[in-house]
Amino acid sequence: MKDVDAIKARKKNASMLLEHSRICPFRWMKNLYICFYCDQQFADPAILRHHNYIEHDTVSLTTIKYAMSKLKRHELVKVDITDVSCKLCNVIISDLNNLKCHLAKAHKKNIDVNITDDVLPFKVTKDNFNCAICEEKFDEYKTLNHHMNVHYQNFICEQCGTGFITPERLRTHAFSHESGSFPCESCDKVYRSMNAKNEHFANVHKQVRRHRCPHCPETFRNYFQRNKHISAVHGLKLKEFKCTLCPKVFTSSGKLGVHVRTVHLKMKRHACDLCEWKFYSKSELKEHMVRHGGERKFHCNICKKAYARKYTLREHMRIHENDRRFICSYCGGSFVQKCSLKHHVKVNHPTVKIDEFHSVIS
Repeated sequence: MKDVDAIKARKKNASMLLEHSRICPFRWMKNLYICFYCDQQFADPAILRHHNYIEHDTVSLTTIKYAMSKLKRHELVKVDITDVSCKLCNVIISDLNNLKCHLAKAHKKNIDVNITDDVLPFKVTKDNFNCAICEEKFDEYKTLNHHMNVHYQNFICEQCGTGFITPERLRTHAFSHESGSFPCESCDKVYRSMNAKNEHFANVHKQVRRHRCPHCPETFRNYFQRNKHISAVHGLKLKEFKCTLCPKVFTSSGKLGVHVRTVHLKMKRHACDLCEWKFYSKSELKEHMVRHGGERKFHCNICKKAYARKYTLREHMRIHENDRRFICSYCGGSFVQKCSLKHHVKVNHPTVKIDEFHSVIS
């Protein structure tokens, strides 16, 4: 009963904020911002805010409650807080907390200033996605929306302690902890987790295009294809994410985060359970685990040698094909493997400097 009462109190607060202020509620789907009240779709959140101001500035409490009734039990109302002004007196207010205090004190509204509200605040534009709480920058709305789990940890994963806004997000996350054998129903591929299998099925068999161009109706299977399209077709410079610790520049906030953790913070968070080695990423750890008894399922058809990794077999095949792709620019010697070229340079050209050495290999 306490849980039910708390939910009702938070939803009451949210409905009063929507009724008496100009915060703009919305839903989001496939890179489109959808009006919370009439379901019109917009590619630009600024146009949605203008639509909300013109069409729904005098929205009734009944309409608000009806729109909120479509939400799931623990789902929060996504709101753009670019304009938090009061509808009752047109006073411009800085944030949601001050708005609650203003409504309670100046207009005697029965709003609880001591509880969190069922609203999820955003402050977005067509090209910029900064967190309204901590100002962290993101490359698209989807990653910003996922980031909000950091600030609203309403449901906690018992296995790793990560927090999530809703139980639905927690259930999705729980798939990442599943391990075993998950075969694809449409092909002979087998995956170690349900998440990996579902991602494979969506991308390969359903050809899901989750990434929509913000400038036209085109959709793409991944974020990088979308960015390439924006640059090539629309002639727009892609957003850059600069490292504050070195001159490096990246095309996504995710790549910047990986760079900072691995290069500057030296964070090796993925440890091997069988030895003392640690790695920057799960993929590196997975590659390493082959050393601890991984199945050698990639066989050479010529000499019958077996390898645990497909790319190792490919490198081995160069021996049979006499593929000497690594050329020493000092003497013209050619080698099958890069390590052989390195050894050759070290023995035969010991005076070569490090920077010259790299140019030799390339």
